[in-house]
Amino acid sequence: MQSKQIINAIYDSDNYTEKFEQDIVEAEKMIAISSPDIRQDKIDRLLFQVKGRQKDGVKVTVIITDPEEVVYGSTDVCYELISQMRQVGINVVTKAEVEERFAVIDDELVWHGGMNLLGKADIWDNLMRIKNHHVAAELLEIALGIASKL
Repeated sequence: MQSKQIINAIYDSDNYTEKFEQDIVEAEKMIAISSPDIRQDKIDRLLFQVKGRQKDGVKVTVIITDPEEVVYGSTDVCYELISQMRQVGINVVTKAEVEERFAVIDDELVWHGGMNLLGKADIWDNLMRIKNHHVAAELLEIALGIASKL
């Protein structure tokens, strides 16, 4: 039986973690994650995963809700997590409202759906994993106002 690598797939809160983390540690140029809320355990895991990638020049950006606008959770905890990310060179972008939940890796691999990738997962959330530089560029434009070089 021939093994075929699945590029495009739909994942849920039970089965996305391993593949998503593999994509993070295999990034070659950039990682951008838009997650309205953040949690300590997910940030700790992200810091661990991207450490080696950053040494190889991978740029990491995290887009989150401004701590002053956070409805659930502690403002102080959010500021502390932002500080932890910035201390290791992660570009943290805070916005009054973050609606999109996605990750873009190397300008073409996209994780998109209802999942807060750095926040609390809900059993009903799901994500699509697709490889498409046009979709990646559009998401980065929506979230950051950055026009893709592609």
